[in-house]
Amino acid sequence: MKFFNYDRVLCLSPHPDDVEYAMLGSIMKFKDTQFDVVVLSNGGDFDKTSSDNRCKECKDVWKNIDNLHGSFIGENFVKEKDEDEWVNLIESEYDMNKYDSICVPPEYDSHFEHSMVNSIGYALIRRKKCGLITYKTPSTLDRWKPNFFVDMDALENRQGNVLFSAFIWYIKLNKLKKFVSQSDKSYFKEPSIVSFHSDYQCSIRGLDKVESFKICRSYN
Repeated sequence: MKFFNYDRVLCLSPHPDDVEYAMLGSIMKFKDTQFDVVVLSNGGDFDKTSSDNRCKECKDVWKNIDNLHGSFIGENFVKEKDEDEWVNLIESEYDMNKYDSICVPPEYDSHFEHSMVNSIGYALIRRKKCGLITYKTPSTLDRWKPNFFVDMDALENRQGNVLFSAFIWYIKLNKLKKFVSQSDKSYFKEPSIVSFHSDYQCSIRGLDKVESFKICRSYN
């Protein structure tokens, strides 16, 4: 099963844990799509947890996910480079022609480095037949409206997929616990994680836990 019928997707993560928090379940569910996760920095400025240790935590989370290939740019903070520098760096390291789509944080995000990476995403596909999808983050503003939801819960799935989907949700919860450096932050508490995956319009359709995306551009 493929993610939106894509063969290969590039996921830009401003900080360690952004992509994992937003779409790890989808990566595991759509095992016929190759996801290349690129972590741009070691964390945010004025955050005492920002360090190489957070990247090591990412590596622990990535283990045993065959369709996920992760890499690190290694900058301390996203803000240390201008947008054009980021675009040139990513284009020099990654062949954008190989990707069907890229995934980035939303434009409407209260974290300025998230919205900065959103702008980088549009620049990367300016001459490419490559789609763009934004993923929901804990700091996403209400102005962002998703239009694509991936079911993380087993309750309403077809019988043959029930155990598989339940396993994905369980594995995601446990993998997020590997971000030990973030464990004291409110959005890494289990009630917040469950709330993050809840959407009223989905729940009335029988989808109790979802990952949320907005398809901004596609060339399927």
